[in-house]
Amino acid sequence: MTDRQPNLLKENMPGPPIAVLAEALFLANLMIIPVLGFVLMVLLWWKYRHSDSAVVRNHLQQTVVTSISGGAILVGVSVTIFLLGGLDNPVSWVIGVLYFICVHAALILLGVFGLNRAILARKWRYPLLGPRIEE
Repeated sequence: MTDRQPNLLKENMPGPPIAVLAEALFLANLMIIPVLGFVLMVLLWWKYRHSDSAVVRNHLQQTVVTSISGGAILVGVSVTIFLLGGLDNPVSWVIGVLYFICVHAALILLGVFGLNRAILARKWRYPLLGPRIEE
């Protein structure tokens, strides 16, 4: 962690652009371009995974791992809800849609937090889903 506090009135974006792009692609994957955002995020991780910047490596790793694990959990639990309750059961639909909306919204909110940390050039760990931060 750096001791320097960025002056946000004078600096547009003190954080590394690759870290900011990783977090922006995480959000784009969730909201705008689901498959394309994920593919671009993985390609970005592949290209910069050995970056000299610890902040860049951190944000790349966090976004890719969280996208994979979050997506698997989101789809897996949704499918399980419908397999157990049935597609013709209205209760399954209420529970399934509520679950999907709540978890999806939580991932978006955490992505905004991650984007904020990337802009400020600080490390970030996604709660529960993100891997441990390398020291």
